[in-house]
Amino acid sequence: MERHPGIFVGLAVGLGCSLLQPYPGGGDPADAVAASDDDGPSPFNTGDPQDPLDDPATDSTITVVSNLDRAVSVPGTAFTIDLGFVAKNANVVGGGIRFPGSEEVQWTFIDGLRGEKSGTLQFGYVVDMDVCEDIPNLCHEIMTTQFAVAENTGRADVDKDGTPDGQYVVSEGVEVPIVLQCATCDSTSCQDLLPIGECYYCGQPQICKDYFDRCLAEGRPNAGTDEAQLFDRLFGPEGVLWNNESGCALGENACDNAQQNASALPDECGL
Repeated sequence: MERHPGIFVGLAVGLGCSLLQPYPGGGDPADAVAASDDDGPSPFNTGDPQDPLDDPATDSTITVVSNLDRAVSVPGTAFTIDLGFVAKNANVVGGGIRFPGSEEVQWTFIDGLRGEKSGTLQFGYVVDMDVCEDIPNLCHEIMTTQFAVAENTGRADVDKDGTPDGQYVVSEGVEVPIVLQCATCDSTSCQDLLPIGECYYCGQPQICKDYFDRCLAEGRPNAGTDEAQLFDRLFGPEGVLWNNESGCALGENACDNAQQNASALPDECGL
């Protein structure tokens, strides 16, 4: 399928939380939602590849608190990791997260932290559009553990177990629940996990239905194409964009642009 730059650039800006630093890492956080023997790629979009920390040592001179009681994760968007830290040795350089069932801490380097004895770690973890495809269409609560990540100058034995530790160590972790929203706000599972006002659902705008009927419905120019499948996941009646306020605005604008493109280029009739 030919990718039309306008819509994908828009998605990156509108849904990728451009004010937050993208979250690199590895591992398979999907195991926190559903046990699976699938060795395929993680459904979480981990941005630029970066090696996770495998069972890193704990530096007890660093403490963290979460500034959020919970975070809501909508497929295709970033949820925020927001930690306050105190570091006696001013060695914090980033923040990380660990999902249940894994020893790995996925982490991101954040400029400007080195030399600070206290401060805030705030960055985003971007969730893939397809994360909900192989798990029940419900809201799922995942209890993550979040950390400050610090340099271990001189490879010291920071955890005092008699063995020099690696280049990077972590603070004591703090548990923060993440609600993965794989259903609309009408779902009892979402109502149980999310207080009133924290679940958002706007429904498919009429402009998107109009575009579908014009270009993607049975008998129309692009019926049955990859574009039609993409449209259904993002812009369809149960599309992931309608689960949050920014997605609703972005999706309606994208459908409006698609309608204009279809009018200008009827032979193309594409997003």
